[in-house]
Formats: sequence, structure tokens, C-alpha cells
Amino acid sequence: MLRKNDNPTIAELFAADSDRQHDFRQRQSGWELDFSRIPIERGRLDALHALTESAGLAKAVSRLFAGESVNSSEQQPALHMALRAGEESGFDSCVDMASLLRHRERFLDLASRLHDGSSGLTDLFHIGIGGSDLGPRLVADALNADDSAIRVHWLSTLDGRRFERLCRELDPATTGMVVASKSFSTEETITQATAARQWLGEGWANRSWAATASAGKATEFGIPADHVLGFPSFVGGRYSLWSSVGVSAAARIGPDRFRRLLAGAERADREFRRAAAGDHMAVVLALLMHFLRRELDLNTLGIISYDPRLSLLADHLQQLVMESLGKGVDLDDRPLHAPTAPLIYGGRGTDLQHSIFQALHQGIDTHPLVLVGSLRDRHAYPDWHQAQLAHLLAQARAFANGRSDGKPHQNMPGNRPVATLIVDELDSDNLGWLLASLEHAVYGLSVLWGINAFDQWGVEEGKRLAAEIRARLQRG
Repeated sequence: MLRKNDNPTIAELFAADSDRQHDFRQRQSGWELDFSRIPIERGRLDALHALTESAGLAKAVSRLFAGESVNSSEQQPALHMALRAGEESGFDSCVDMASLLRHRERFLDLASRLHDGSSGLTDLFHIGIGGSDLGPRLVADALNADDSAIRVHWLSTLDGRRFERLCRELDPATTGMVVASKSFSTEETITQATAARQWLGEGWANRSWAATASAGKATEFGIPADHVLGFPSFVGGRYSLWSSVGVSAAARIGPDRFRRLLAGAERADREFRRAAAGDHMAVVLALLMHFLRRELDLNTLGIISYDPRLSLLADHLQQLVMESLGKGVDLDDRPLHAPTAPLIYGGRGTDLQHSIFQALHQGIDTHPLVLVGSLRDRHAYPDWHQAQLAHLLAQARAFANGRSDGKPHQNMPGNRPVATLIVDELDSDNLGWLLASLEHAVYGLSVLWGINAFDQWGVEEGKRLAAEIRARLQRG
């Protein structure tokens, strides 16, 4: 049972504070975060809010939105927020907004033709990995209304059997592809794009597009210049959903929903920029993650979705959190002596109840959780959705309270930190708001910890070694 540094238990906190259930929650943009079952005292929460001031969070947010070089190891800004901004965004001093808006209209125009069927295509390979796959696939899955003329087949890992199966099932004459890669050199992506190019056959280039920051490499591959959907090099892969990398998601959900997704994200940007050191949900999430990771020394965080439309949220957050925060040195290249990124895991709630929840309830280790859901869904089986919501609320109670009235093998210690994050009704606008706010939570945490959230050098060494080993394998 969790009890570190004489921290009070969840039950003790509720017993001592009759207003806790009401006060330790936050409602914003249709979402409600209830963190009353995180074992943090009022005074400690106030001290954590003060930490944002001593860490200079407000100034760091101003630097981020001003286009200053916040990616210190690569001497680049991180202005992915401009990708979802409108004409009156205030980014004109640091980016060419007119160019960004033209790029947006180009890929949304293509998405419109794919969505309404006027392109003549019935199927689309979306070939990309990491940020070129996770965010767009999450959005397409969450907001899919089954009203699109195009089916999207997401190809990330090198799965030869699946590719063979798709080639047997699809018609190359009515299939296109989007190659999504910032560098247009990622091995998994280019390997599959090369195979798809051969299978698509004559005229493949007329049915193919590249979402990339490396236009020259895309045209060398054979993609026509007018089919290259560019985005700026300062956009990191895990933030590229908002760029032309999102074209396949936009084709699946429709350009209008994608525009509302962008609008929701832009609203989160404006709110975070105004209230960076205050009570924005992104700041609260950052403080809670700091408390769990560094003060309670808990090294995991489960993102459990009780709305099946968000079953891929944990996959997206694995990259966003762990690639951004998994660092061993600070901004001055000095070794860190405190932990950083938790291990993110998760999936569909009721499925996981039949697999991993046994260990979470009765195992010796403590694994904090965020249970995500929605109050309403407009499908034909409302009782199914009510069952999902009932399980979410029941599990939150069980993790926090436990059970002690049975035999030893039936008892559960409880006192497991658990928060709930519930939206009134999941739509494009509030999904965009949530995804942008989660990005800001990660940036806020990087400021508190003094690390660079925008590089990922640890990814490169394995790629280098794999290239060497593959060459030796090919030589026999």
C-alpha cells in the first residue's frame, strides 16, 4: 500500500476534508478533471502552484509562443501551435502565417476530395511511424462518423503479412498513398512506400502524396512536386498531427471536423498562454504528474479509456510524454538526479479490467491511473455507453477505497492514486482542446524539471546500430 514520507492516505484526506470531492476537481472546455483521489494535501497543492512561479513557467510559455529557441540542442523554436492558428493569431512576427495557411488549405482541399469521393479513390495507404501515425490515427478513430468515401489503412511497423493481405484485398487502380515523414528518410516508412509504389503500378504518382518537411527527398522518390504537402522543419514529429501529416485523418473524418479540431486546439493555446502560471488544466496535470513521479516516486502512469473512441489515447501519449520527458540531462547538459518520464501504458478500460487490473488492485506495486470517458455518445446502444461510464466510476472508487471486509485473498488495499477525466460529449472541438492541453502539460512539466521537451536523441542510436547489423545480415 502506498505510503511515502508519511503522506496521508486517500481515505484520511477525505475524512479530514468534507469539501475535497468538490474542491479537488476542475472543469474546463467540457472536460472535468477529478483529482480528489490523488493523495495530495491542500497545502502541498498550493506549494506546487507556487513552484510554477519559481520555475518561471509564465516566462517560458511566453518564449514558446514568441518563437524563441526552446529546443536548445537543435537551436529551433517549437511553433506547432501556429499550425492550428487562425489569421489573427499573433504568430506573424515569428512565422510566415500566410504560407502556413496556404499549406493548410492545400491538404484540406485534398482531404475534401478524398472524403467526398471526387478523387475516384476508395482506399488510401497512410504510411508513417511514430508521430506520423499515432496522432492522426487517434483522431481518425475517435471522430470517425463512417461518412467518408475513403478507407484509410495505417501502415507503421514493417508487417509484411499485413501488407500482403491488403494487396490481395484492395484494387491498386482505386488505391492511393500518403507517405508521412518529416525527414522522408525513416527506414520503416520508405521501405513500405517503396513496396506500395511497386504494387500501385503505372500512374502511382498521380495517386500519391507526401506530407513532409523535406520536399526535395519526396520528389527524388517520385512524388510530383504539386503532390508534396509541406510543413516547417520546426514541427516535431509528435506534434505533426496539426500539419499535412493529418491529411489522412481529415480525409476520413471530413475537413469540416478537422477544422473544428484545429479550432479547439487553438482555443486551448489561447487559454494556456493567458493562464500559464494559473489554473489551466494543463498546469494542473503537469503538477499532478510531478507529484506522482518525483514526490511519490511512482514510475508508471496508466491512461485507461472507458470511451472506446479514445482507446488509442495511451498510444499517442506514450510518445508525447516519454519522448519529450525521457531525458537524463538538464538544459545545461548537467546530469539529472531526479526521475523524469513515467512509463505510459493503457488501452480500453473494460478490456483491461479482464487483464491487468488484477495486478493493479491487489499487487504490491502502486500504479497511478487516469480513467478517461464521456457522459454521452450518440450511437444506437446507449445502455452500452452507460455500462462503460458505470465501470469507470466504479473502478475509480475501488482503486481509492479498496475492500477489507472479506477473506485475505479477497481484500484490496486501496489507496491507489486515480484521477478521472470525463467530457460531456466527445466531439472535434473538445478533442482538439484536450490534445493541445496535453501537449502544454508536457511542456509545463519540462519547464519544472529544466529539460528539453523537443529533442529525442535517444531514438537515434538504435537506428544507427540497426543499420550496421542489417548490412551484416545482408552479407550473410
